[in-house]
Amino acid sequence: MSPQEAKDILLVYRPGPGDGGDSQVGEALALTRKDPGLGRWFEEHCAFQAAMRDRFRQIQAPGALKDRILAQQAIVCAPVWWRNPLWQMAAALVLLIGLAGVWLKPRTPDRFSDYQARMVRSALREYRMDLVTNSMPQVRQFMASKGAPADYVLPRGLERLQLTGGGLLRWRNQPVAMVCFDRGDNQMLFLFVMDKSAVGDSPPETPQVTKVNKLLTARWSRAGKTYLLAGPEEADFARKYL
Repeated sequence: MSPQEAKDILLVYRPGPGDGGDSQVGEALALTRKDPGLGRWFEEHCAFQAAMRDRFRQIQAPGALKDRILAQQAIVCAPVWWRNPLWQMAAALVLLIGLAGVWLKPRTPDRFSDYQARMVRSALREYRMDLVTNSMPQVRQFMASKGAPADYVLPRGLERLQLTGGGLLRWRNQPVAMVCFDRGDNQMLFLFVMDKSAVGDSPPETPQVTKVNKLLTARWSRAGKTYLLAGPEEADFARKYL
């Protein structure tokens, strides 16, 4: 053990019974008796500790100090508000009102089924076309000028039908291109085209046929657009027009 290591150990040494029982302390004390410089430092250290001890013993603590300290340490238990029955009832009522607001809030019609129902209603009320023409380029030009999809791809079954015109619709502020075809028996077919991003649950690429209200519908997605075909019910609807 070096003299510096002995000093580090003896810094916490206090003269008195039992203070030399630690092996490291004993080794450091033994070194003070062999090293004159360390021995002088240790004597000064012990004298300083003894003087400080005497000074502290001469200080008289105020008589009421103990009582004041104990009074400050008294633990005051604040009432826990959630254990109060009235607060529990109020919290339950607030929670119930919040849940009721979520449950009873009208759902925003933003699903593809909502869009499909809206377009079918437009077809059933014999929506007047904005453009009456047999020219598909004219219909595409009209749609492009209105910000509606104009680069739609027609199924082969619709390409064989007579074009009668088109119109612009809107769903949740999104432009929808409506292209109308004559089925050949004074019945109309309506093709609705909208950007796929306008609805979260857009249909898959494979056409799906369902009946909505009084019309048969086929829905599918392709190249960033959703397609909805609606027309009177008939056999082989998908085979004939898709």
